[in-house]
Amino acid sequence: MSKQADSDLIVVFRGNPVDAEMVKEILVDNGIMANLKNQLMGSIAPWQVSPGGFEPVEVEILESDKESALDLINEFNRSK
Repeated sequence: MSKQADSDLIVVFRGNPVDAEMVKEILVDNGIMANLKNQLMGSIAPWQVSPGGFEPVEVEILESDKESALDLINEFNRSK
């Protein structure tokens, strides 16, 4: 994998503002840099950032952290 691909941002989770924040915190607590996209608009006007306002907030990470992040997200989804 190229250095460029390792530093590409990818979306690993889409959800409501509360779930997205929880996923971000889980990732950060486990050493994975994570960023929320559409956090403000997803809270006040979700229909502006996603069709029907469904799952408006996205969690982005570096592509190189994808496997670890998906394991943690799957664990989060099972615990809900």
